[in-house]
Amino acid sequence: MGMGYASCQVLTVDENFIKEQCPEEFQEFVNSFDACSKFEGMDDFARIIENGDLDIDEQGEPELKYIALQKAFKEKTDLEIGIFYHDPDEGDRYDDFSGRAWQVDGVLQYTPAGERYKDKIKKQSFVSFG
Repeated sequence: MGMGYASCQVLTVDENFIKEQCPEEFQEFVNSFDACSKFEGMDDFARIIENGDLDIDEQGEPELKYIALQKAFKEKTDLEIGIFYHDPDEGDRYDDFSGRAWQVDGVLQYTPAGERYKDKIKKQSFVSFG
């Protein structure tokens, strides 16, 4: 099989929107990395999730706080979020973003929650080599 770039798209929300909706849970997630040697921070956590290398059953403080943030965001907005990482070395200069982002699910056909927050949701494109 040949190698090449593949077009990818993801619906995202700004991290500030998550902070606005769930300030306490977001801050607890951020703070959970302070005493954690398993991850170097949120970017590392996102990168490991994106690579499929995170065993969510081995739940330390960051994993538990991440799940709590996801749950709180869902309860507040009816939307589902997940942290995501796009390696800039595997992309292209025309990508809409690189690095850490927050993908949002449940909005392609706007649900009532998606309709309420559609001005906060962005559809972004990037390429990945593989």
